[in-house]
Amino acid sequence: MLARCPECRVTHALASGDKVRLHKVRCSNCGAEFALFPALEIGGAGERVLGEGVVSADRPPPPQIESIPKVAWKLDIEAPPRLLNLHAARGRRTWPGLALALGLLALFGLQVLIIPPIAPGQQAELDQARSMLCGVIQCPDWHPPRVPGQVRVSTPDFVITTDGTLHLRFELESPIRQAWPVLDIRLTDRLGTSQGRLRLNPADYTDPQRPMDAHQSHTVRAILLPLNDRVAGIEIRPR
Repeated sequence: MLARCPECRVTHALASGDKVRLHKVRCSNCGAEFALFPALEIGGAGERVLGEGVVSADRPPPPQIESIPKVAWKLDIEAPPRLLNLHAARGRRTWPGLALALGLLALFGLQVLIIPPIAPGQQAELDQARSMLCGVIQCPDWHPPRVPGQVRVSTPDFVITTDGTLHLRFELESPIRQAWPVLDIRLTDRLGTSQGRLRLNPADYTDPQRPMDAHQSHTVRAILLPLNDRVAGIEIRPR
């Protein structure tokens, strides 16, 4: 196969098959670029081939690689290598966390002494530490919690006298030391129909300044207003 340059009309021989698959070539004689397929010819016998050949014009030019500037580093061979002090760095990180933990622990201990989770009179060591601390700073007064859900009420005994007053007696007991509950009393007849409701505050049946001791039965007595003779049952609910 021959390829004739359309510019200089010089004929080039295509010896290998890979050149035939090229789309655009460059003439080695004049440097002109042309499409290879229209320029292909079948040479006649004895036709002279003047050109040195064609090269591909489809390949992109090679990229320009920038050279990295050379930097000279001065090395001090005689100086000893510098070692990292890992223990000092670890110590610098540990001290702030340790100080924060100690501060939180001190605040927690101060809170336990000022507002004890255990009622005064239960542990002598805690009471002594709290009294020493409260001698230095002013501590708030301790008020026992009120947990009416843990208060057990015994079956009440009641008697209605001739003048219509109701004499009531029952017992309260709690597994923890707490404040006296508010007692809601419901009066019923023999059929369970409500005959009245009333509420007893701690000041109505006991001394509210003295807490309710744990695991101890406390007897409550009360005399209520004149009632009708239909009262046959009493329900007491702590609140």
